[in-house]
Amino acid sequence: MQRTRIMNEINQILTAGSVDVIIEALKRKSVCVPSWDKLIKDYEPKEHEIVTDTVTRKNKVKTDGSVEKASRIYLGLEKLLTRRMTEFTFAIPVKRVYHNIEDNETRQSIAKAIEAIYKYARIDAENIRRGNAYYAACEICTIWYAVEKPNSLYGFRSKFKLKCNTYSPMDGVSLYPLFDERGDMLAMSLEYTKKILDKEITYFETYTANKHYKWKQENNRSWEEVTNEPIVLMKIPAIYAYRDSAIYADLSYIRKEIEYTLSRNSDVIAYNSAPILKVAGGMQGKEDKGESRRVFRVENGGDVSYVSWAQSIEALKYHVETLTNSFWSQSQMPDISFEKMKNLGNIGYDARQTLLTDAHLKVGDEAGNWLELLDRESSIVKAFLSLMNVQWKEEIDNVDVENIITPFIQNDEKNEIEKLTTANGGKPILSQLESIKALGYSNDPEATLKQIQEEEAVAEESKGSINVHFDLFIIMFLVLKGRAL
Repeated sequence: MQRTRIMNEINQILTAGSVDVIIEALKRKSVCVPSWDKLIKDYEPKEHEIVTDTVTRKNKVKTDGSVEKASRIYLGLEKLLTRRMTEFTFAIPVKRVYHNIEDNETRQSIAKAIEAIYKYARIDAENIRRGNAYYAACEICTIWYAVEKPNSLYGFRSKFKLKCNTYSPMDGVSLYPLFDERGDMLAMSLEYTKKILDKEITYFETYTANKHYKWKQENNRSWEEVTNEPIVLMKIPAIYAYRDSAIYADLSYIRKEIEYTLSRNSDVIAYNSAPILKVAGGMQGKEDKGESRRVFRVENGGDVSYVSWAQSIEALKYHVETLTNSFWSQSQMPDISFEKMKNLGNIGYDARQTLLTDAHLKVGDEAGNWLELLDRESSIVKAFLSLMNVQWKEEIDNVDVENIITPFIQNDEKNEIEKLTTANGGKPILSQLESIKALGYSNDPEATLKQIQEEEAVAEESKGSINVHFDLFIIMFLVLKGRAL
């Protein structure tokens, strides 16, 4: 019923009239997202106001006609915050836990195939890319598609290989999701421009549950259809996510104040960097420049000295540090720069967790949207897999995929091993072979284990031989002692 309703609505749009009318209808965005043209002015340091401000940052024209440029110090705090947020979210790769696969070899094979799809699609790197785009540009769209390439990467022979590509306004791609009043996606459209043989061609692509359309436009002429192909997946092979504001929203004014403070102070330092000579009293004659020294003659009571410039450095330092701390505090991100971290010393794992509490809470606050996106992505991957291996079609929906996001924290393997060993009643948690593999020093862990076992056997044999000889020595000693008595 729901699928029929959705298809009826999108068919009404796609049959509304000419291609121009159809594309105009598909461009009616169902969500409100900040414009990247405005966001980039805060995100990109070279786009900051201080770079082009000629009102409060005027260049000075000297009497000889030369120009002394005003200092313009810009900081990329918004870009750094975006990267920090992405790193805290995805530096530790998303973990997938598969449920309902116990005691079922087919479902276990399906789980392994899904993991292989993510692995060869380089999903961890993709998460970093779309994390930066999502936090900075406020919207992303990932399209999954199959390319014909025979392989056995997924545990079975397949004609196709699955890939994915993420689009965002940062890449010059305009996204147009179309939802109905219930929040169900009717279509996902992309608009972008390519330069082909000195011609700029605009493309507009639309994905529905059963069709993929592609049009092109040259020199603002009428749209021309390029592609009209069926989607056998029977669902839109795209995942879309958006946010109401960038991760650095309402923080740019702090960065702006820091930039202007540092730039003004830089001008003051430059102006006062040249030494000033103070002469008290009258000068007698001209400066006498000797071979090894310079001599000034002044009248009685006169003096010649350089004037040192005293600046209130502490006040400036306090002001900038307070603004910087305020920026990171309001963003709920810790300042983990080298200068800050080197003063912490060798603190323990629990202390690091406490220091990163605010950041972990922030990741938890953002994780809901990500988990919704990742769950939809798993559904698309399973749908593709059911077509690539029809023998698994009946079992694929029985495999539950749970995505887990772990906020970043420095690994403390000793602490983890002690915790798990304690939970295991003090017994080992890894076999000897597994520990050799985990260390990674050996090129052939099984051969290394065999060599260790052989060396231990030789050592035990030698130890037994020594014990036998020692026992014989004691017996002979006692015998000889008895004869002596």
